[in-house]
Amino acid sequence: MPGVQALLSAGTVCSGMYANPKSGNQGSLVRDGVVEGWDLHPGGGPCTGMPPEEVLTAYIYGSHAIAECCAHAGLFPADPRPFTGAPDLWVELPERDYWQH
Repeated sequence: MPGVQALLSAGTVCSGMYANPKSGNQGSLVRDGVVEGWDLHPGGGPCTGMPPEEVLTAYIYGSHAIAECCAHAGLFPADPRPFTGAPDLWVELPERDYWQH
């Protein structure tokens, strides 16, 4: 949801992904509260019209959607536990319309 990413990205970058079982991965990229990419397809390979650096990233991380999302956010985790282990913490967000900024 863009509202959640806008809040999480204050002063940094937030990459989001929804693993949709019907249509494949759907991603977004928000930098300091500003949506830079929406309806992205992490792990899906390069698409027509992508800038050269994104084409390279898509080839490097092809079929590895989570790794591509991390790369777009500038994260390069040293261990896989955040992705393969149980969550350290669950956070319940206050009720509001997170589809809006």
